[in-house]
Amino acid sequence: MPGLVNIFVEGVADLKFLSDYISYIAPAFGIIKDETLIDTKGWTSILSKKDRGGGIRSKMEENTNRGFLNLVIFDADNDFIARKNEIDNWRKQYGLTFELFLFPNNQDSGALEDLLEKIIIDKNQSIFDCWNRYEKCLQSKEIEGRAYPLTTPTKKTKIYGYLEALLGTSKEDKKKIKEQERDYTNNEHWNLDADYLIPLKEFLLLHIQ
Repeated sequence: MPGLVNIFVEGVADLKFLSDYISYIAPAFGIIKDETLIDTKGWTSILSKKDRGGGIRSKMEENTNRGFLNLVIFDADNDFIARKNEIDNWRKQYGLTFELFLFPNNQDSGALEDLLEKIIIDKNQSIFDCWNRYEKCLQSKEIEGRAYPLTTPTKKTKIYGYLEALLGTSKEDKKKIKEQERDYTNNEHWNLDADYLIPLKEFLLLHIQ
């Protein structure tokens, strides 16, 4: 029920994806902008003992005191177990109450972009096949006088490239590629019924219905 659940995320990409996904799996829940989904500005921000971190902690405490529910959905990043332990320690340090889910699937290391790569439409897989060959090509090249290997583009860039390949070249089309403007309900780009989303779906439905 809107207002009784606050979902804390790391950034605008998570916010937009979860807004679209929750609207898809639980349309009756409703999303109240800037209230239901809260952008914490990232894991390092909530560690701050004041400013942004203090505000997030106060919001969680207020919700708990009112009988509301806090959900935290962050990236596992490079080490799922380490990030889970870090967040659990932060929870204990400040006596906070919340339920935790870590992208991509609450068991593996990774981030939202790893999840997104798993839920593209099958017919679009050739775009990533091309991209993967491009990455391997970069990794195999050496440039004379360069001390370090060439940099492989980030996963965020890979998702950006996927959408750029599918969308048009107009200014309006380019706008749709941006994290805050993406339409994850577009079934020509994304499969919101993908099996890979089952852990996230079960987590959300358990707490928002």
